[in-house]
Amino acid sequence: MSELAGGTWRGWRWAAATDIGRRRAENQDAWIVRETSAGLLLAVADGMGGHPNGAWAARYAVDDLARWLIDRPGEASDLAAGVAALNRRLREAAARLGTPGAGTTLTAGLLESAALRWVHVGDSRLYVLHADGFRQVTRDHNLAAEPGGHPGLANVLTRCLGMAGELEPDAGDLPVPEAVLLATDGLYHLVPADALAEALRSPDLERAASLLIGLANDAGGPDNITVVLARRAIG
Repeated sequence: MSELAGGTWRGWRWAAATDIGRRRAENQDAWIVRETSAGLLLAVADGMGGHPNGAWAARYAVDDLARWLIDRPGEASDLAAGVAALNRRLREAAARLGTPGAGTTLTAGLLESAALRWVHVGDSRLYVLHADGFRQVTRDHNLAAEPGGHPGLANVLTRCLGMAGELEPDAGDLPVPEAVLLATDGLYHLVPADALAEALRSPDLERAASLLIGLANDAGGPDNITVVLARRAIG
């Protein structure tokens, strides 16, 4: 069964949906949309199915990032440092639970009045829609994306939350776009980019999010599926 939600924030509309898919026993994806004094946080995470407690790790990641922004809004300009610290906290929490090795992707955007700040680790994705088109902002951290990489290696991550050592997330900021889409690989591997862009142009974002989940399931739904959409309100 799909989980679907939506809301508004300062002239923006948002919607989020997640679904277990058709072949998994558990949904190890997580998402969050949370208003903070620094801006509107949008994030998705995909727990690593080959590791213990992937669902826990994904939920921990999005919730911890939200708490960090709420507790330390003055540091929102350095999301990369916040996520690097989150990686250490996740490893420590996993060790206390007796599940060292729990891991997850994390892709997040923070909508501010003049910019979209973003941070990314793993192979979930952030896309934006501007007047000049729709584009992918993030780069996948997997072996398929490495020079000479083979598509069959897309499930082997080169960076993730929960990894040992110091984590270096990708991060940046952009002029505020017309719309934002975040997705786990269970969606974008099965739904073409033009359909993702069209969803952001829909007058009903909740319906659009639900339709995207349906498209991924209709294509086989081999993985968990999660999408977060946000767009400047029309009218």
